[in-house]
Amino acid sequence: MARKFSDLHCHNHMRAHLHMQEKRSTYEKKDEFSPWTVISSNRAGYVKGKMGASYSQCDLVKAWNGNVRLTFNSLYPLERQFVLGLDKINSSDLLNIVVGVSTHDKLPLRDLIQTFYMRIPRKTVNHVQSEKYDYWESLQREFEFVLMDSGKRIDCNKIHTTGVIRRIFENEKKRATKFRNELWAENARYLIPESSEALAESLQSDDEITMILTIEGSHALGTDLLEKGKISIDEISKRIQLIKNEWKVPVFFITFSHHFNNNLCGHAHSIPDKGKILLNQVNNMNKGFTDHGRRIVLELLGLDNNLQKDLNLGYRILIDVKHMSACGRQEYYKHIVRPCLAKGDKIPVIASHCGFSGVKTLQDHINCFHKEKDDFSDESKKYNAWNINICEEDIEMIVKTDGLFGLSFDQRILGITKESKKTKRNGIELLWDNIEGIAKSAFGNPNLSEAEKLKVWKCMTLGTDFEGLIDPIDHYPTVLEFELFSNNLIFVVEQARKDPKAKHLAHLKSREDTEALVDDFCYNNAEAFVKANYPR
Repeated sequence: MARKFSDLHCHNHMRAHLHMQEKRSTYEKKDEFSPWTVISSNRAGYVKGKMGASYSQCDLVKAWNGNVRLTFNSLYPLERQFVLGLDKINSSDLLNIVVGVSTHDKLPLRDLIQTFYMRIPRKTVNHVQSEKYDYWESLQREFEFVLMDSGKRIDCNKIHTTGVIRRIFENEKKRATKFRNELWAENARYLIPESSEALAESLQSDDEITMILTIEGSHALGTDLLEKGKISIDEISKRIQLIKNEWKVPVFFITFSHHFNNNLCGHAHSIPDKGKILLNQVNNMNKGFTDHGRRIVLELLGLDNNLQKDLNLGYRILIDVKHMSACGRQEYYKHIVRPCLAKGDKIPVIASHCGFSGVKTLQDHINCFHKEKDDFSDESKKYNAWNINICEEDIEMIVKTDGLFGLSFDQRILGITKESKKTKRNGIELLWDNIEGIAKSAFGNPNLSEAEKLKVWKCMTLGTDFEGLIDPIDHYPTVLEFELFSNNLIFVVEQARKDPKAKHLAHLKSREDTEALVDDFCYNNAEAFVKANYPR
């Protein structure tokens, strides 16, 4: 039987939605307005494994053909800072000043960059730049888009080729025949379960994709308007209740922070040095929770101020700590997760698309905020030591709460530096370094029992961040390479378990054990987690 795959964090619909959202009526007339529609990719970028902007990494057709049968599809209203110029040029370098000034959103070069780099149509860029753009409204449109074909079986998908010249010289049918796995799906279906019963039924079927909805960034609730006095915190609370009570399907978890200030909790430093020429994420970066943030995180979890479950607050939406600053995570564990665990309310900690930082504690991360330059690594020089990644303290909390870690496929997040970018490390070795680093951390942690140490292998899965404009690991640029990845992973684990010093692999006695571990990582762990925690 073919190996199945899951992905704890990806954006299956993102490319199609961003491309079509501002011209909906046009695409509806051509019967193309659907999450299944493939926006034709630049194959050169795909073949070379370049940054995932010119090609799709995980659209539904690729997911279907790559045997991804469980996907945690993240709704993400694009943060406007990505398409706006800098308010202030924080540089004395002449080149940086010229670039910063010339790429302000009031000038055409900015639109040109977004259109060609992010492959977002100019009309969409203009909308995000405009005063009309509203995160909450965008979230609801995105939700309606992914819901529209849930439960429907399609005969085949549509393909949209961008650009007049490409449409003249390219034949979509011929391309679909030549690159079938990339562009064509037949008799395909995805389902967003309305309940745990529907979830269980969907997971039993290999003939459909089970899609779980998540949200990336609390800004999606419209929290940017808090600092402008254009919305009250009570209105944010009402929006949470609307999601819980009126949306047809539940939201499983929310990535609480993202790249920029959301007025609720500080975000981890995430943008490399070159990106600072165009983007400024300093406001509230590496800070902790605000008073509003403490209220909202409790309401999402369905807890009152005394950490008691409050049925009036609705079902529990879990919290994803990826992008949350080390200060925020430190507060979250100290004031919510640990106290609740002590009284028997286990709140699973999710880190949906991360790497291992190689750092011991969150306080160590906090002490090193000032060192987070492009290639800042841990002492072993294996890992990206920025606080956007998880440390040993995070791993302990994930294990103790039966949480889940998703392995990002972003090479920078996983520890690729300028020097190692073109080396053989930029492949399965890099991914295994991060997986093994997490396992060794758990097995070496005196705060974990022997049973808990072994449990770390049930707390890891894929969390690629595909379609999040990442620069993927060489050899695995899309979900179509998942099978190759799994076979490569079996090989390296088989080699590693033969080392008598590898206590973290001592439970593997045969190749069959190794294959079972890889099956768990690729699919079973995520399935068990969602079955245990689905909110309805």
